[in-house]
Amino acid sequence: MGRKYIQISLLGKIYGNVNADEVIGTRITLKKMYDSQGNVYPFVSPRAIKYAIRQALKEKGYEIDPYIKDPEGNQLNDSGDPIRYVDNDLFGYLSTQRGRRRGEGSSVSRQAPIALSYFKAVLNTPINTEFAARFPRSAEEESNPVPFEVEVAEFIGKLNCIIYDYVGKKDEFNAKEKDFTLPEQERRKRLKDFLEIFLTPSYVLPRRTNSLNVPEYLYGVVFMSKGFVFPVFKYIAIDSEKGIIDVNKLTQLMKDLENFSSADFKLLFIDYANDYAMDNNVVEVKNVNEIIDEIIRFYF
Repeated sequence: MGRKYIQISLLGKIYGNVNADEVIGTRITLKKMYDSQGNVYPFVSPRAIKYAIRQALKEKGYEIDPYIKDPEGNQLNDSGDPIRYVDNDLFGYLSTQRGRRRGEGSSVSRQAPIALSYFKAVLNTPINTEFAARFPRSAEEESNPVPFEVEVAEFIGKLNCIIYDYVGKKDEFNAKEKDFTLPEQERRKRLKDFLEIFLTPSYVLPRRTNSLNVPEYLYGVVFMSKGFVFPVFKYIAIDSEKGIIDVNKLTQLMKDLENFSSADFKLLFIDYANDYAMDNNVVEVKNVNEIIDEIIRFYF
């Protein structure tokens, strides 16, 4: 039957200065990429998104890896306990806790069953500068305010995710990973709680400099398959003229899937913006709760 794969692609709006980069002089910069034509694409890093999801999982009552110091105290390492710490299970780990002394180096790793991409702008995006100042808080202070600048942007970004079929258990293809299997009820709970946080969304992006920021999702595409991975993500795009998801590319995706394989797969669509052209009948449209239930049934 082969392995099971769940591919999720989300299009959503980001505002302000999220996942701030370095400070240059008095300016707080925004993380961004450039292409060969000089176009600018601000982004939020996968590490920042995982941090936000970890905090949301912690609020649901899960234990999060506190990290441990290596014997020489030079750095923090993953605990390497996917049974106790849900983030070690979902997002993997690389544990080198046995130390770095000569002849003692060793590691235990887990390849993450949930992989996330950058939340990156899909179109060239202008970067604006917001001017602000810090004022003395003490009534006795009479010094002048200190000015500074913050780079900000508003963009539609794409966030991709692949979920492999070993949440809550050892990846049979990873010889370096220690053997474990959680009860199916706990595996279901972990995956469902992640999906609720990720797809709602109900996580607050970190490292924001001037405002609260929860992504505003517009569209979501979920592709479930057995035995193969398909490059679904390249078909998910915004129609720059209409400002909605590119329906023509979704149509092409369905045609290419039919030509590629007769194997077991399913494509579902989430219309967060409630503006999808329903008369196209390209993909099956469902709400978030229905999508989560479909994924859980497929996965187990």
